[in-house]
Amino acid sequence: MKRIAASLFVLATLAPAFAFAVPAKKIAPIIAPAPIPVEDEPAPPNDALEPLNRVTFALNDGIDLILVNPLVTLWNGVMPTFVRTGVGNFFNNLDDVYVGVNHVLQGNGGAAGADFERVAINTTVGIGGLFDVGARMGLHKVDGDFGQTLGAWGIPTGPYLILPLLGPSTLRETAGRSVRVMTDPRSYMDTVPSYSLMGLEYLQTRADTKANEGLIAASSLDRYVFVRNLYLQKRALLVKAAQEKTSSAAAEN
Repeated sequence: MKRIAASLFVLATLAPAFAFAVPAKKIAPIIAPAPIPVEDEPAPPNDALEPLNRVTFALNDGIDLILVNPLVTLWNGVMPTFVRTGVGNFFNNLDDVYVGVNHVLQGNGGAAGADFERVAINTTVGIGGLFDVGARMGLHKVDGDFGQTLGAWGIPTGPYLILPLLGPSTLRETAGRSVRVMTDPRSYMDTVPSYSLMGLEYLQTRADTKANEGLIAASSLDRYVFVRNLYLQKRALLVKAAQEKTSSAAAEN
């Protein structure tokens, strides 16, 4: 009995020593999870003129149904592909001059040089722009207009606007279109050749977008909203690209 008591006494005496001898198990600190980033919701489109825009949108649909679509169908059916391609290339070549000027205004000299090189090659080797030789040399056509330039300068878009015949626009893009018209040599020609050239370009542009128009009609319950959002997204991307290139060029200088 005395031996048992003595053993218990020894164990009780050494227990704290064993406790300190055994390494304590490390407990990982509790770290709060990182907050999940919440993306800002895109701002709603500035469509303060929606009631008027929907009326103009419906009017354009009526003009397309009665006049434009039959003309486009006739144009595509009668004119051989190489003729339609040549007409499109010719007007694209003229547009490249404006694209190059706007790239200069945006401070993007590299893009402007490529634009003017396209014009020189297509005007000479491409026989007045009827053949897009520049694209075969790696000088592909890019978009650029004064509305994009205004955006690169920080001018806000203003309200969304539907223009008769021309379709989607904004107040800023409409100002850009006005500058384009005022600087277009065709605006100062006699009435018949002026309207003939403008009408031919409009017809070819609508012929080029005919397939996309059918896709839009088949993929949306509200065509007005679909066209509006698609247009505003495209313009925003063009302006963002111009701003980034302008900032990059300024940083290099």
